[in-house]
Amino acid sequence: MNKFLRSRHTAAVAVTVAAATAAVLAVATPSFANEDATTYGSVTLRDCYHPSKQAYPSTSCTAIGTISGAVRLVCQYPGQSISGDSYWDYVLYGSSQGYVSDEYVKTQATAAPWRDYNVPICSY
Repeated sequence: MNKFLRSRHTAAVAVTVAAATAAVLAVATPSFANEDATTYGSVTLRDCYHPSKQAYPSTSCTAIGTISGAVRLVCQYPGQSISGDSYWDYVLYGSSQGYVSDEYVKTQATAAPWRDYNVPICSY
């Protein structure tokens, strides 16, 4: 293969690899990755999996800290109703993660049942 064809072949391979990588990233990056939300004041972050998995998110889950402000909304799951809102949000907050009652998180849901259809249901 002469030098001209080799450089064209190398460029074609590079473009193909770049396109394949972009396609994988587009599929692997979940649609909820940019769903930002805000808490209404300080709220309790809960771990519903340790020391043992709870039946559903609730105030019975282990309190692991208090958070406030901006959070990353990952998914929602129905659980204990708090003030008429039965959804719980799984959020990322700095290096912490856990469930917070949706009652205390400003999401894009605007009416009962307070489900934000821009994020998936958690596989609980």
